[in-house]
Amino acid sequence: MVVTSPDVLHLLVNRKAYKGSKRIQNLLNGAFIFFDEFHLYSNLKNFPILIQNLLEGMAAKIVFLSATPYQNEELKQIIEENQSKFIDFKNSQTDNKGTIFNYPLDVEICSFNYTNLNQNLNKLIELIPKYEKPMAIIFDSVFRLQRLKKDLEKEFNSKFKIIEWSGFKKDNAVPLDDNTIVLGTSSIEVGIDMYFKTLITEVSYWTSAIQRIGRVGRKCDGKVIIFTNKNFTPYLKKDELERDEFENKVLREALKDPSDKMIAGEMFRGDSYNFLIRDEESNQVHNYSEALFAMFAINDKIHDWRQLDFEEKRDALEYMGIDNNQNQYLLQDKIFPYWGIVKGKLKNKYTRVSAIYSENNNELIITDSDNNEYTFYDSEGSF
Repeated sequence: MVVTSPDVLHLLVNRKAYKGSKRIQNLLNGAFIFFDEFHLYSNLKNFPILIQNLLEGMAAKIVFLSATPYQNEELKQIIEENQSKFIDFKNSQTDNKGTIFNYPLDVEICSFNYTNLNQNLNKLIELIPKYEKPMAIIFDSVFRLQRLKKDLEKEFNSKFKIIEWSGFKKDNAVPLDDNTIVLGTSSIEVGIDMYFKTLITEVSYWTSAIQRIGRVGRKCDGKVIIFTNKNFTPYLKKDELERDEFENKVLREALKDPSDKMIAGEMFRGDSYNFLIRDEESNQVHNYSEALFAMFAINDKIHDWRQLDFEEKRDALEYMGIDNNQNQYLLQDKIFPYWGIVKGKLKNKYTRVSAIYSENNNELIITDSDNNEYTFYDSEGSF
């Protein structure tokens, strides 16, 4: 048995990036290959290519697993062109012993501009004291989580234990009791078995909405509060719905299709573009992919970072207001070189971005749906 991630398979099979990849590829000949939560990869442009390459030369069988089995058109076409079988478990509310998998949920829809920090904070302050704990609050953006975490800690002081579980930080495990609130991101959508009585979650896309709702109703009845900028009224024809009807009809009709989604870059992690961002309002500094341009209004940038020498890079960090941990960032730059250093403020409305690298000009061009364009220059021959 070989256990790895789709990101590593992409580097081995699509890009043949590692010296010993042929030996590892030989181990995959005739293999049964499982992609758990495959909907997370369906929109990545190289995922269908990976599946096609695996089918052509290695895999005996590929198994896709997901509670939200979303497929984009390219992946659908590959599945249709090959012998395939679909197994549906949507009606498995109980097992043959009567064990309940999905308890009833009381769902409340809050329609407002939840990407606005002040509106989001005010709504959370109103709702948090009302409902049972342990409670999960799931944000679309880790940056919004970190900004609001400080405000929530200040508002509720020592009344609740507020912990973070995100891609940036995972607080030490504590018992989830009737005093605990977990602030999370998509990192607790899948693969995490935490027990919550109440869920407050931002939702933009129906796939992530279904995944997040699955965090409650596992051991008892649950409460779900959905933050959305959509009007759900036309889609809610009655007060009580079967869970399958709510998830696969109401949510699919009311929310965006994942094909429009900006998923932390449009590629595998091995293909995304690495930046250093300083949030001017929180003064926090993070490594992030090109997806940061969807979330931040950029006020300044170092566009020729890759053409600077070591001391010039240190001066550039100073110029961008990054005084602490400079050695750490410069070391990280040696391992996974940054394309640039940027600073900005969180947007109240996110945009979709695309990244195109021009080999002829040795430059990376980032554009967003507001027609902003950012160019970053490569050192010749380094890409």
